[in-house]
Amino acid sequence: MLNAIFHNLAVQQIQVAKGKNKTLRNPLFYEFYQRKLAEGKTKKQALICVMRRLVNIIYSMMKHKTEYRAVTLTERQVS
Repeated sequence: MLNAIFHNLAVQQIQVAKGKNKTLRNPLFYEFYQRKLAEGKTKKQALICVMRRLVNIIYSMMKHKTEYRAVTLTERQVS
């Protein structure tokens, strides 16, 4: 069940809204997913990479008892 939950979370993170504006739900995870596809991974493998990243983030939050602080694309590009 936990695997199914992380699968659903990963799919939601890389979703693109339908319609004219095509907004991204989470640009960082979408970029990460696209980068994995560009590296030659299949869609399923890239999704598993997103799932693993989510697991690492949640584990770190639980370990350090912190809240999630999303990094914006501009902050990521600077560092």
